[in-house]
Amino acid sequence: MSVVSVREVRIGAGRPKIIVPIFSAHEAEAAARAKALAGTAADLAELRLDPLREADGSLPDTDALCRAVGAVRDALPKRLPLLVTMRTAAEGGERACTPGDYAALLEALCAAGRADLLDMELHTAGDALPGLCRTAHHAGAAVVASMHDFDATPPRAEMVSALCAMAEKGADICKLAVMPRTAADAAELLAATAEARDALPGVPLITMAMGPLGAVTRVCGGAFGSAATFGTAGVSSAPGQPDAAALRQALDALDACLNG
Repeated sequence: MSVVSVREVRIGAGRPKIIVPIFSAHEAEAAARAKALAGTAADLAELRLDPLREADGSLPDTDALCRAVGAVRDALPKRLPLLVTMRTAAEGGERACTPGDYAALLEALCAAGRADLLDMELHTAGDALPGLCRTAHHAGAAVVASMHDFDATPPRAEMVSALCAMAEKGADICKLAVMPRTAADAAELLAATAEARDALPGVPLITMAMGPLGAVTRVCGGAFGSAATFGTAGVSSAPGQPDAAALRQALDALDACLNG
């Protein structure tokens, strides 16, 4: 597996990295949560932009979102990379975005230059994704392309195809999250991860099945080719995210078994 190096973190090397989400309604709270990550098991932080609101409850504009990214980056320990994500309502987020507005926001975030990594949804970005990847790279940010299915687990071939499409469009890291309805669905996600790892040896993957049935994939995904997983230090951003400290212990124990 290839490695994407961001600050002091090498995604794709060693045990899966733990990404801790910052999921807050207000900028000040998000910055406080970022500062508190200094004493946690986080390897990276993810700022979710979609839950952010102004004091009156209205949606912040692009300038306000860029300022929030800056405030969180300033509050974070320097060693922690910052992944910035606008999760759209179409993929389980809390803010609706047209493709045009979504692309414009990503371009503004690139221009602001405070994100270490930017999440870009495969389907929402659409044909604009290759150009957005190039813009991010010119700004010094890595791209995590993503696809989320909160309703079901697609067929294995479809999951592998989606991950490959992300890489073909220029993503540095490819992310897939699905909702299992049976234990077999979680197994299919892991099988798809292993198949995509073989098809994309130069691209780190982040994959997971959500909810209780998918919890095992957040711990053992690294054995199948997933380079990172999500754990909480307070508020979760998706169903099934475990406590980051407990997750670190489980990942270390599994890593010792696999590489001991």
